[in-house]
Amino acid sequence: MSTPEEPTTTPGEAQPTMGVTGVHTTNGRPHGASSLTPFLAIRNAREAIAFYRDVFGARIVDVTEFDGVVVHADLAFDDGHLQIGEPQPDYHLVPMSEGDDDCYSMGIYVPNVDDVVDAATAAGATVREAPSNFVSGDRFASIRDPFGVRWSVMSRVEDISEEESARRVAEWAASMGGNA
Repeated sequence: MSTPEEPTTTPGEAQPTMGVTGVHTTNGRPHGASSLTPFLAIRNAREAIAFYRDVFGARIVDVTEFDGVVVHADLAFDDGHLQIGEPQPDYHLVPMSEGDDDCYSMGIYVPNVDDVVDAATAAGATVREAPSNFVSGDRFASIRDPFGVRWSVMSRVEDISEEESARRVAEWAASMGGNA
């Protein structure tokens, strides 16, 4: 039986299909990678990388370019990752639609919502919902960055459990006529 450090195949042989655990990997996930990492096809990916670095404090893990076009960039946000690249229609990676409507929102927890929203708007983002405290125990704001991505920017401002936060949100939803 081989250990994760030993090669299990020689070049040209079939490769293993199960994720390995070793010095740099656990159950097929490289150390430092989050288990869920969205990839967004974004126009002007190079500028988006700078925006995410400057506004959200993202660390640039790597950037791959073909003929001067960013096709893949991995950005680390504290304990989460986001991958972006220019739209590549040949690979069915199309840009977001134009206009004011969004089909998703990226959520990010930051130490200070107000500071991040100020930095984002100074860098060209549009505020969708101004910072305010919510029943969940979070301070929350919604912005749309200059590249068309909607962000829910949050800071937990009350030290409460996830169960208490969920209970409060359910109570709020019921008071608003929602099914809780």
